[in-house]
Amino acid sequence: MSANIRRYWLGAFLLLSFMLAAGCGYRFTADSGTRLPAGQTVWVPFFKNATVYANGSVALKRAIFDQFAEQRNILPAATAEQADLILEGTLSGYGASVVSYSAADTAKEYRLTITADITVRKRGAAKDSKPLWKGSLSAWQDYPVATTVELQRSSEDAALTAASRKLAQQLIWNLEQQY
Repeated sequence: MSANIRRYWLGAFLLLSFMLAAGCGYRFTADSGTRLPAGQTVWVPFFKNATVYANGSVALKRAIFDQFAEQRNILPAATAEQADLILEGTLSGYGASVVSYSAADTAKEYRLTITADITVRKRGAAKDSKPLWKGSLSAWQDYPVATTVELQRSSEDAALTAASRKLAQQLIWNLEQQY
């Protein structure tokens, strides 16, 4: 096979590959032009809690502040009037279910899943105006079954922290897609 024919087939293959990838919905994600600029501030008054787990909304609020600071250097504002971004939301789902069993058919591992409905607005935007981002996000974390109630509660709290951080990361990614 000659070099020209190989180049032709290689070019046709690459062109076909790009067309198939574009047809499958693949696209470039947030780049430096769509990233949230560092130095901004965020205000989260509180998360409403529509679940029975009392500490869920507190863990989620803490995770959002931590992720904004760690990933984008966006710090908490002292008041809503000083914030560049205002975030409101409701912890709408909290649940744990068994995901693996031992040979003796006893629970071996649980999965904690949290869901939150979140709205992000720019400072000064009216409540009835279109928000910067609005949606529902969900995240999960597996954790092992413990031998005592205290250890089980500790494992569940650690899973809540991890799932809250994952949800906060999703929020940042989704927000940057709209920014």
